[in-house]
Amino acid sequence: MNYSEIYDLHLRLLKAYSAHNNGEYSAYQREIDYYTNQLRFAEDRVQRIFVLNQLVKIHEKERDDLIRWCSEAYFHKNYDVNDSPDGSLG
Repeated sequence: MNYSEIYDLHLRLLKAYSAHNNGEYSAYQREIDYYTNQLRFAEDRVQRIFVLNQLVKIHEKERDDLIRWCSEAYFHKNYDVNDSPDGSLG
């Protein structure tokens, strides 16, 4: 896999994550904004891939938080399902 393919893969992943979030405010929005801004300063494709990778990691961390919340809600019957981590459920 060459740098061009890796770069395109990262862009597709981020596009999928942003389509899923649908413009909602993220708990990690400050980090997302920081790395999005860093894309402007990246001088070559390798630096851009590094920054895009950081953005993918942030989105995956957010997804892990949601999965953890869902499992806690399922396995703990006393858990209030209206008290979601992002406020969007319930």
